[in-house]
This record gives sequence, C-alpha cells and structure tokens, in this order.
Amino acid sequence: MYSFACQITQHKWAWPFMQPVDVKGLGLHDYYEVIDKPMDFSTIKNQMEAKDGTGYKNVREICADVRLVFKNAMAYNNERDDIHVMAKTLLAKFEEKWLQLLPKVIEEETRRKVEEAEAQSDIQLAQEAAKTKMARDLCEIDMHLEELREMVVQKCRFVSYSKLNNIIFRLHLS
Repeated sequence: MYSFACQITQHKWAWPFMQPVDVKGLGLHDYYEVIDKPMDFSTIKNQMEAKDGTGYKNVREICADVRLVFKNAMAYNNERDDIHVMAKTLLAKFEEKWLQLLPKVIEEETRRKVEEAEAQSDIQLAQEAAKTKMARDLCEIDMHLEELREMVVQKCRFVSYSKLNNIIFRLHLS
C-alpha cells in the first residue's frame, strides 16, 4: 500500500476500518440505506494490488476511497460514538499527510501529461511519415503505370486492326 495510506492503517484506531463492515453480524439492518458504497482498507489494498486492470489508475482514486472509509463511518455513526470520533480523527490525519504529498502528486501528474503528449506527438509524426511514404509510393506507381500505358500505345500503333480486335476479344474471355 502507498506509504501515506499504510501509515493511517498502522494507527491504533484504524482497526475498525481494516475489513468490510459486518452488517449482518452487527445487526446493522439500515446500513445499506445510509451507505451507498461501502469501503474499507482491505478492499483498498486489493484494488491497489489488482493485476487485471480493475485496480486504481492513480493515487487520487486511492485517496478518494480512503476518504470514503472515514466518511462512511461518520455518516453511519452518531457524532458521539467512538467509531465516528476515530474516523474523524484519522481523516484529519490523512488529510494532513495528503497535503504534504500533494505537491509531489501534482509534479508526477504533470510529468505524465508531458510524457503522454510527447508520445502522442511521436505517434502522429510516425503516422504522417507513413502517409507521406505511401503518397510517394503511389506517385511512383502512377508514373510507372503511365510509362506502361505509353509503351502499350506505342506497340499498339503498329498492330493491325484485326490483331487488335483479336487481343481485345481474348482479354474479354479471360
């Protein structure tokens, strides 16, 4: 797990948020009426480790889910409940860590955008070069065809009308 998220999970108050809420075991019958998208740190860890393309695309997606863990706890539990207080405290600690990390995240995002733009530019240049080569090749083929037409016309000038009809007739048969 990213170190900033991992640090939060190491906190002594993080234990209630490490696994999905046991809705049935705790008898929380209205949980899914209050919480639209349950989230916990084991789910976040699994998403981070996913190799099948279903995982997080960037650090901001991870942060959104870390926030969701704590916001869900605060939404479901009363302000005076221990879980609410723990979630609020850990969210504040997380936001402090995030603010420290944010300049590096922005720098990395900027670097990636520049790399992607350069890669896109390289692709466009390669495509343009390929199109130019194809146009040049087509031009050469056209010139060669014109030369062949001229040769055929020159040779046909000396062919008698009957021989020419015979050639045309054979071409139509094939």
